Amino acid sequence: MPDSSLFIPVILGTPRQGRQSENVAKFIVEQVAARDRLETELIDIRNIAIATDDAGESLKDPQFSATMERADGLIIVVPEYNHGYPGMLKHILDTCLKEYIHKAVGLCGVSAGSFGGTRVIQNLLPVMRELGLVTIFYDLNFSNVKQLFDESGNLIDKPTYIRRMERFMDELVWMSTVLKYGRREVSLENKV
Repeated sequence: MPDSSLFIPVILGTPRQGRQSENVAKFIVEQVAARDRLETELIDIRNIAIATDDAGESLKDPQFSATMERADGLIIVVPEYNHGYPGMLKHILDTCLKEYIHKAVGLCGVSAGSFGGTRVIQNLLPVMRELGLVTIFYDLNFSNVKQLFDESGNLIDKPTYIRRMERFMDELVWMSTVLKYGRREVSLENKV
């Protein structure tokens, strides 16, 4: 029987100081790690040393590239900045291409306002497609993020977000499993 375990890292998509999305990313890592047959790690883009004097694959970070190659799926936690996504996240994502092909991605929007990052998710969808990632059909949204966590970084209404996370993860695990099988067993070379 094929290996049914999955590696699904979580990317924290902003390097800013005082970022509220860090608490969200830690909560998500905790929830993913609690599931059977899932392995995860937090990738903080703040910790990826990347030059800004060039772009794309010429700036590839070997560790980030190896992690993306190993990943069966991804979760990207991204704050909404003026209706868009952080430039540094895009800069880092663009350093890999073949590593993403036919892998599932779940998007988690974070905002200080009431939309919960829906606009940043909408802006990221065409980027995910261009990178070769397959977005799942359910997103996570964390609205009014400053009111969601206590001073210690603990989620105040944990049961609500655990329920949302269940649906999100069920979809991501299913899609990651199907695509992992497809990458291993279905050749694009054998055309019908």
